[in-house]
Amino acid sequence: MRKFSVVVVGGGPAGSTAAYRLADAGLSVLLLEKARMPLVKPCGGALTHRALSLLPREVVPYIQSHPDRWTLSHPNHTPVTVATPEPYCHVVDRPTFDYALVEVASRRGALIHDGEALVNMAATPAGYLLTTTHSQYEAAYVVAADGAHSTVARLTKFPLPRLGAAVEGEFLADAHEWELYANRVEIRLGDVPWGYSWIIPRSGWLNIGVGSFQPSAFPLKQRFLALAASVAGSRTVSPKGHPLPYRWHYVSPMTGHTLFVGDAAGYMDAFSAEGIYSALLTATLASECIIRHITRGDPLTAYARRFRQEVWPPLRAAARMSILFYPRALFWARHFGQDPRLIRDYLDIARGYGSYQALQQHTARTLLHHWFKS
Repeated sequence: MRKFSVVVVGGGPAGSTAAYRLADAGLSVLLLEKARMPLVKPCGGALTHRALSLLPREVVPYIQSHPDRWTLSHPNHTPVTVATPEPYCHVVDRPTFDYALVEVASRRGALIHDGEALVNMAATPAGYLLTTTHSQYEAAYVVAADGAHSTVARLTKFPLPRLGAAVEGEFLADAHEWELYANRVEIRLGDVPWGYSWIIPRSGWLNIGVGSFQPSAFPLKQRFLALAASVAGSRTVSPKGHPLPYRWHYVSPMTGHTLFVGDAAGYMDAFSAEGIYSALLTATLASECIIRHITRGDPLTAYARRFRQEVWPPLRAAARMSILFYPRALFWARHFGQDPRLIRDYLDIARGYGSYQALQQHTARTLLHHWFKS
């Protein structure tokens, strides 16, 4: 039976980031991924500037486009397009990008086992005994990075998040479509309740999708097919679905020596549905806290403390913004188009510079002004 300092469960951006950072510190690391790599990951693949700062330099060349225009549209209003002074976001092909991160972890010294699923884990005096479909391993720490339907969460009875849902697909754009969307991301309100649809460009391809934080009351797949028909015409766009895990209330992201990161922690941005930045940030914090626990004797609970101080406040503000915005999305579509301050606040957040607190304050003032006028 092999022993490791840390077993990381899940080979997405959160898991591979934790694995390479832990391996950089000289720890013995095993990364387990139940699927064969490269993974097929349904996702628009948009990264914020904040996410870029957390990436190893080896994966930066895998960024394929840098849109610098953003369009907000709604069936009842004239679309609003804004050019940003620098890219609105950075777009990657998720299977290629995710695999590049895994390769970084491998080169840094982490052992990668794909096609090997976790079956059980039990606490021991030295940490954990993990049983997989292939073998058994001992580890002092576990980093749970296995997504919204986390096996580690189920085995440890970690509190489950709320689940939204998204359906997306992509197609090769023709010359006219690429000229129209090459440098522009479009967000459409009104297609789905408590959510939005999108069109994101990536090296000649257009990724389209619909997502909602309250998807159970309507047929999300049918909304996607309607979007695909309006954008791609008669071309077939195969739909792929995935969950959107989020929380209204804080839950500690650890239990014992198990630290939850990324979607497994359930902390996706509950307004924009952006999850890659949170994945990279939580993996970075978790690995730092494990390293300091081992090398300096710092309390491992520093992860929960830092998470609550550094990660949770903007996510809590995003949840509040979601509650303020989505029930009145038609109203806000009009006011966002008319108020440069709201547009600027939103774009600053999307690019990784602004705060939800400022956007929330300005939207509240706009709402009060509207009520007083009426």
